[in-house]
Amino acid sequence: MLMDKNRASEICTKALSYVTGGQGEVTLYQSSGPLTRIANNAIHQNVETMDLNVSLRVDAGGRSGRATTNQTDDESLQALARQAAAAAAAITGDQELPPMMGPQTYREIPAYDDSSAQLEPEQRARMVRRAVDLALRDKVELAGLVSNGFHVRAMANSNGLFAYQASSSMTMEITARSGLAAGRCARTVRRAADLDPEQVAATAIRKCLGSRDPRALEPGEYAVILEPEAVTTPLMFLAWLSFGALAVQEDLSCLSGKLGQKMMGDNITIRDDAYHPLMIWASPFDAEGMPKRPVAIIERGVVRGPVYDLKTAARDRTATTGHGLPQPNTYGPMPGNIVLEGGAATLDDMVASTKRGVLVTRFWYNRVVDRKAPVITGMTRDGTFLIEDGKVACGVKNMRFNQNLVEFFNNVEALGVPEGQENMVVPPLKANGFHFTGRTE
Repeated sequence: MLMDKNRASEICTKALSYVTGGQGEVTLYQSSGPLTRIANNAIHQNVETMDLNVSLRVDAGGRSGRATTNQTDDESLQALARQAAAAAAAITGDQELPPMMGPQTYREIPAYDDSSAQLEPEQRARMVRRAVDLALRDKVELAGLVSNGFHVRAMANSNGLFAYQASSSMTMEITARSGLAAGRCARTVRRAADLDPEQVAATAIRKCLGSRDPRALEPGEYAVILEPEAVTTPLMFLAWLSFGALAVQEDLSCLSGKLGQKMMGDNITIRDDAYHPLMIWASPFDAEGMPKRPVAIIERGVVRGPVYDLKTAARDRTATTGHGLPQPNTYGPMPGNIVLEGGAATLDDMVASTKRGVLVTRFWYNRVVDRKAPVITGMTRDGTFLIEDGKVACGVKNMRFNQNLVEFFNNVEALGVPEGQENMVVPPLKANGFHFTGRTE
């Protein structure tokens, strides 16, 4: 059962009442994770997990300690407070902790929908049946999952702060296979009615059938058309490596020393915005309890600035943007809801405008090559196609890439209509000069 705001407040207040020295901050997480797994065109597993986690941080004398439990009775919460205080006492040196803030006002995000939170196994099975019927017709095998559930996140501290957010979502991931050929489609939605299992399965099957007898391409620079799932990869790495204030302050970010300067193409605007109407996974507060603010990071190619937490904001004598991680940490702030503004082009438009290029469903096994530039490497997977003379010609064997991300976002030719991708909102896009360095076989 979903924990309501009153019950979450009771548990947080009780945990804080056992902190006898210094200040306390408690974070509560509750999650429900029903899941139906698919293999060989059949359901092979139904599971459901319910988890509760209470994490208490105690700050005393410039030192911070943390302890965690999944029990909420008085004895367990008393022990939690003792363990957190002992952990703080064991720390040597000053951790330069930011202050715990008082009560805040949060903008509402309607992130919970009962239809996705409470979906029953029989309903998920009917979705699988509709997908498998298509697979049997086309003589391919499906694997994947249908999952749904809810999350509750609450936090409170000794200075009177309290925050609460409930959210839910539903995901269907399908990989269709025929021999060595594979195609994938994944959708995550907030409302169950917004997910069409036949559309997900049909897309995966179409890619699988089109991937039979793939050609091998020579390494080199190609125009690429990236579907939205593929677009999340370069954005995720930019967010992680470059868009937080600590990385900028330590001269580890491609944004360092570039405030107000042109860095990317005129058509590139990247921001962090938890309140975007297409954002599926979002919360109005960060791990320090501060309200999240929309932040323009790149605006028409110009660097506008990183996201901040309390500690990095104090260094730059500015205000936090509400992007803090649990304190203390060595990572600094991080954007959690990236939005890449799109355009009006469709995937068909992009394909039609391409003399020779590669259409990519998604990337995987991605790693960092150069942190500051930044440069990443990875591989294509589950539906990679050659485009010739404005048409999808055939499947191609999967390829490895090495790509400078700043260069990539300087070479974007076209942007499509954005869509929600879990904690991002991204469009499909076309970019030139993408560096494929070899085949993966």
